[in-house]
Amino acid sequence: MTLWITPIVVQSVIVIVMVWRRLARVFPVFFAYTALVPAREVLLLFMRNHREPYFRAYWFGEAIVVAISLGVIYEVIWHFVRPYFFLRRLALRLFWIVAVAAVALGLVMFTASDLSHRPESRRDIILLAERSVRFLQACLLIVLILLMSRLALTWQHYAVGIAAGFGAFAASDLALLELQAHLHLISFPTLVLMNSTAYNVAVAIWAIYFVPPWQRKVVVESMPNTDIAHWNQVLSEYLKR
Repeated sequence: MTLWITPIVVQSVIVIVMVWRRLARVFPVFFAYTALVPAREVLLLFMRNHREPYFRAYWFGEAIVVAISLGVIYEVIWHFVRPYFFLRRLALRLFWIVAVAAVALGLVMFTASDLSHRPESRRDIILLAERSVRFLQACLLIVLILLMSRLALTWQHYAVGIAAGFGAFAASDLALLELQAHLHLISFPTLVLMNSTAYNVAVAIWAIYFVPPWQRKVVVESMPNTDIAHWNQVLSEYLKR
């Protein structure tokens, strides 16, 4: 029960703090995610005795959460490459290409299946999309760690905290799924418990960044003296010709 109610309370506090500090305008997608998840959990609590409406509300909400989670990745990447004209154009175009390709492939697989009108197939599509988003989030954390210093980012930036929380939870979720579904080293109840713990850790990371009274950095204040900054300048000048 504690693992269920703690993120609801903490995320509600984060929502209030973001509104108070006007950070909801800076990170609107992350704000939407942080507000939606606890609201969905409270709604499901009141629907727990109604099986069919609960099932529909859960999976409909899960699909929305997956879509917003993908949007958070886009938002974080935009903040990472915001000072870099060339990297911003390249990174965001690549993101949309990958996202559109993933959606198109999922739609083709879904409509081509003769089970496309059964609830189980819709659930499987949502789960597949969720795992794909988790993989992208884990990759984002790895790229962040590798390129942080070269992009003039520090652990004081809000976007870094958002990526760290999602990346840690995504890596844990994927690892636990592998241990339970394929290696059969842990039971399903253990998977649920550890997954809830991992999400609590992610929420704690976000709370560390957003709740304390001191303000963190929103954008990179100055371009770093690195190869990436030099390449960005050269390629940006070339594209503007």
